[in-house]
Amino acid sequence: MRSGLAAGLMGVGGIFVTFGAVVVVIEWFSRHNDWRLQLHAMTSLGLGSIVIGGVMFVAGYLLSRIGRDSESSAPRTA
Repeated sequence: MRSGLAAGLMGVGGIFVTFGAVVVVIEWFSRHNDWRLQLHAMTSLGLGSIVIGGVMFVAGYLLSRIGRDSESSAPRTA
């Protein structure tokens, strides 16, 4: 159960980080156009997605590491 949750967190976190990176690239290219009114919203959305995705990815990674350590330290029965 824990490995599924960790994989889910890492997967969704990776999607958010990728989405945020795409928004930041689009925002960077739109600085040269007439979209000045949307730049603040695009910057906030892009950086927010990167931060939230990074936190979710790190939480999933740490959860998988904790799960791996607790499974290997558990007493083995035949």
